[in-house]
Amino acid sequence: MKTIAQFSPYDYVGKLMDVHVPGYEGYPGGQVSISQYLSANSMFGGNSKAAVLNAAFNRIVHAHNETAVTSQTGFARVFTGQGSRSNFAAAMSIINRYSDEFRAVRDLAKYFQAQDFLQAMVDDHCFGLDCIGFVGTYLVEASLEDNYVGRRPLDYTAVFKPVKSLDEVTDCSVVMLTNGMHVQIIDTVNERGNGYITVDLCQSTSGGPQCNLGVTIRSGGGDYLPVETFRQALASRQYSEQHAADNAQRQNEGKPPRDYETYLRALLTKHNTAFGFAGGAIFTITGTGEPRNPVSGSVYIGVAPGGVSVRVP
Repeated sequence: MKTIAQFSPYDYVGKLMDVHVPGYEGYPGGQVSISQYLSANSMFGGNSKAAVLNAAFNRIVHAHNETAVTSQTGFARVFTGQGSRSNFAAAMSIINRYSDEFRAVRDLAKYFQAQDFLQAMVDDHCFGLDCIGFVGTYLVEASLEDNYVGRRPLDYTAVFKPVKSLDEVTDCSVVMLTNGMHVQIIDTVNERGNGYITVDLCQSTSGGPQCNLGVTIRSGGGDYLPVETFRQALASRQYSEQHAADNAQRQNEGKPPRDYETYLRALLTKHNTAFGFAGGAIFTITGTGEPRNPVSGSVYIGVAPGGVSVRVP
C-alpha cells in the first residue's frame, strides 16, 4: 500500500456528497449525494431495492447496447454497497438517459414523481455504501491502493497492522470492531490524554457516509471474539445442537430465538481482554462526537507500515 493519500477521509465524505451526473437536470449542476448506507448482507438490511433497479438496469442497458458501461471494472458493486464514484455517475447517467423506460417499471415509477429522481433513488437505498465499501473505495480513490479489495473488516489487519498502544495511533488509521462486523477510518487524531485519544472518525453506517468529530477512544481492553475459531465453527455448524437447546430454553423463558451466528458470537466472546486478533490491543470506541458515532464498542486499531500522510494541495 502507498503512503501518500491524495485527499483525507473527511474530504472523501464531501466528494461522495457531490457526485456529478452529466446531463442530469434534476438538481442544479447535476449533483447527487451518495448519502445512504447500503449493504448486500441481509444482516445489515440487504439490497432488495437496489436489486430491483439492477435488474431493470441490465435489461435496458442490453436493449440499447450500452454494455460498455456495465463492463467497467467493479461496476456491479454499484448495487451492492461498494461502488466507486465514477461508477455511480455512469449508472446514473444511463438512468437519466433512458428515464422514460425506467419510469415504466412499476417498482421504480415512484422515484420519477420527484424532479430530483436520482436523489430519490439514493434516499430509498437503491444506491449507497456499506462500511467496507466506504473504506475500500477511499483507499483506491485517494491513490493509496491501485485496485479495490473487498475485504472483511478484520482483513484490514493485513495492511493496517494492529497497534498495542494508543500512542501508536495516527491519522488515517483503520478502526475495526473486534466482533468483525464494522470498519471505520480515523481522519485526524485531535487530542491525546491519559488512556484516551479523541479523533475525527469517518465511516458509512446508519445515516450513510459521515464524519463524526471529536470521538473518544479509550484503552483498557474489552470484548474479544477469537475470529478464526468463530469462522470455523460458523462454517462447520459444530454447535448446532447447543444452539437448538439454547433457543428451546429462550422459548421457555419467553425470549425471542436467535440465529446460529448470533448465538455463536455470544458463546465465544470473551470479556475484559487486553489483546486479541493478530496480537492487537483492544480499545473501546465510544458513542461520542458531533454528530455522535453510531457504532461503538470494542475495537482494534490498525496503522499502515510507515504511516499515511495526506498530500497538501
